[in-house]
Amino acid sequence: MNFILNTGRTVWQGASMELGKDIQYYVESAAICYMNEDQLNAVGVKVGDSVKIASDYGSVVVKAVLAKEEQPEDMVYVPMGPWANKVIRPTTDSTATPSFKNIPITLEATDEPVLDMPSLMATYNKVHNF
Repeated sequence: MNFILNTGRTVWQGASMELGKDIQYYVESAAICYMNEDQLNAVGVKVGDSVKIASDYGSVVVKAVLAKEEQPEDMVYVPMGPWANKVIRPTTDSTATPSFKNIPITLEATDEPVLDMPSLMATYNKVHNF
């Protein structure tokens, strides 16, 4: 299904980041996708199921969670972090900040696991400066 992805900070993602990005609490706080109940039903998933998000820039697997507040009909929300970074627009338009908002995505149920931090980092392209 098609959605618009928005990202941003959450209290839990921010607090867990201070404890360390290699702990399970950070994965549980950042590798998630907030969805309305009707969106969960439309995609055919329930809270805690894995969903695959794909954009023109990449794809990532996160866990579906129920949004605490009703979101616009076509919008889903993923906390800022390395999982969201896999699918956001990387170009900065000379602002030095990538686009974290209004990213067209597809979202579907998947049996793929959510990657932990070391495994996720291994999927990023390496840049060499020499």
